[in-house]
Amino acid sequence: MFVVYKHKIREFIYTKEKKRTLELMAMSNNINQRYISSVRDEPKKMLLPISGYEQEIVKSLDDACEPIKHLFDDQLKDYITIAKMNSISPNDGLTSDESASIHLYTVEWNVHENSLYMLLNNTLRVADRNKLRPWFKYLKLVLTAYHKLP
Repeated sequence: MFVVYKHKIREFIYTKEKKRTLELMAMSNNINQRYISSVRDEPKKMLLPISGYEQEIVKSLDDACEPIKHLFDDQLKDYITIAKMNSISPNDGLTSDESASIHLYTVEWNVHENSLYMLLNNTLRVADRNKLRPWFKYLKLVLTAYHKLP
């Protein structure tokens, strides 16, 4: 009888620990909010394809960000500088500016809503494709970089 009782206690403790672990995982803040907001904000209807950015001539990341700088706070210049410093000698076949454009897109800003990827993704979801015009140079640079990657 003692052996059965001991087994029941172990089973009870194991079940309690497992339940607590699952509860902690469910309450975890480790969920990447980028994925949740991205899926939630997807448009419910098909949008027109983006066109016109292909003809843009881009000299540098600074040049690509010039038309969109008014959309950001003063930190854009700082993030551009950091992206360029982290992309001095890319070994993936990209130019420094192309690599920096990807870095700039992927970096999480101090204020999540001010991140470049947040503003660009929100604009990409708008049916009025004219709202994308200021982004054309940046899109040309980052998509050129993306297409060069293996």
